[in-house]
Amino acid sequence: MKLHLVNDEKIINRTIDAFEEVFPGENLFVVTNRTSSFKWVRKETNVLSRTEFFARKDEFSFSEVYIHLLNKRKMDVLNKLDLQGVVVYWIVWGMDLYNKLLVPKGFRMIDPTTSYYKRKNRQNMLWRPFDRWKQQWNARKTIRFIKQKVDYIVTDTTENDYQYLMRYYPELQSKPWKDFFYYPLDIILGKELMNSEVCGNSIMIGNSASGTNNHEYVMRILSKLDIGSRRVIVPLSYSGKKGYVDHVLQSGRLLLGENFSPLLDFMPLDEYNRLQSDVSVALFGNWRQEAIGNIIVALYLGAKVFLSHVNPVYEWAQSHGLTVYELEKLSQKELDTPLDRETKLRNRQILLSLYTKERMYRLIKDLSV
Repeated sequence: MKLHLVNDEKIINRTIDAFEEVFPGENLFVVTNRTSSFKWVRKETNVLSRTEFFARKDEFSFSEVYIHLLNKRKMDVLNKLDLQGVVVYWIVWGMDLYNKLLVPKGFRMIDPTTSYYKRKNRQNMLWRPFDRWKQQWNARKTIRFIKQKVDYIVTDTTENDYQYLMRYYPELQSKPWKDFFYYPLDIILGKELMNSEVCGNSIMIGNSASGTNNHEYVMRILSKLDIGSRRVIVPLSYSGKKGYVDHVLQSGRLLLGENFSPLLDFMPLDEYNRLQSDVSVALFGNWRQEAIGNIIVALYLGAKVFLSHVNPVYEWAQSHGLTVYELEKLSQKELDTPLDRETKLRNRQILLSLYTKERMYRLIKDLSV
């Protein structure tokens, strides 16, 4: 049997369906969140809370363990299990790599000129040395766990995450890489949108209320240009702290005025995807791998996508021949000129060669040793 340690996240239902399609009846999913009730994950016979799992763990025998985002709770679960003869896969999500491992080594994710963080840094000045020490201590603990327990490092979509991990932690060179992704376009978009393309002129900033979207950084760049009456959509219904959301709302109204259109309520995936078909320009201020599903969908639908030049996703996109643009070089001409038909088609063909249900199923089979 295959044990999957997961968070209570929307993406997990699709993950359950995919692994069950490939290995029917061979998967057990344990939601490791603190509570036993789930907000997003469907409760099924092969889905347990952490409490339920430990009450019944002697009923199960595992040959493989899949860690979908590595965190302390999942490490605690595995440290209580006998893993002799069990193959352990860490599927990297982004936060577990960049926030928890690379930042303590000096990787920068946050624009330091953002007023929200400048204020927080002043308020927490006395605690910053302790926080930095704690980050580094936790990172060392995680690296020890990876060395001792993890057999394969699996990247989600952006293969260069593995290279970044090796660059900062060369002591993990013995851990082999495997490929995977969570975003098959034919499942995410459905038949209707698979045959659609951008038909509006809205602008979208980021994908969530996560502070690593660097919203103010993007809005300052955009505010210097003439956007006319174009709607600037800013999704803020997912992730993020209230204080940061309030800061983005205040900054958006100040920098973008009536064009600023925050999304504060959760939207079902099909509704959100239809909204994306109105977006001709997508601006991502992330300095780390993040929002990859949104980026793929935007490119597939024919939007002009701008990424920060320091974002590893910018490097990844170029390595696959995808046409993306540098956020820091956003100009009036680039903003006003939509992608030409040939570029839209080329981006779509590249993505269709990489992110289909069929290929995802093949990669799932290839994961299993």
